[in-house]
Amino acid sequence: MEATWPPALAEHLERLQTRVGLELPPELLTWWALMDGFDDHGAGNRSVELIPKGYSPLSVAHAEEEYARQSQYPDPNCCTPEGTHRKQAGANGFPYCTAVLPIGRAIDGGLLCVDLRQGERHGVVMEWYASEGIYDSDWASVTEILDEIAERLDSER
Repeated sequence: MEATWPPALAEHLERLQTRVGLELPPELLTWWALMDGFDDHGAGNRSVELIPKGYSPLSVAHAEEEYARQSQYPDPNCCTPEGTHRKQAGANGFPYCTAVLPIGRAIDGGLLCVDLRQGERHGVVMEWYASEGIYDSDWASVTEILDEIAERLDSER
């Protein structure tokens, strides 16, 4: 995949984790340690769909930028001024929960996010759209996304 970037730098991952203030799932750290996103600007008009449903993986820097932008609009029913969350991992919310981290972007502006809130579903993958907020996706974890990508790439050989 010529448009993928090399592994993320450790200091970039540390900066992101410090900004979010929550522990990132090991499989997400492994993913970014292997490939730091996708160069969607360098691809021109080509449509590359590494993640199903039209998502391209975000680099650590782009994930941090998107997190900072969306975190300005925290879900008042979940996010407290102290940085805690009233809702458990996997719960829907609007407009944005500051405990979800974007990991992919769709061409139509949607985000694929990992839910870092406490609870049984910690690490679940959620979808986010400005008009709908955060809600369930087709994947229970980053590992499920990676497995689906690997299966698809193997079948294309």
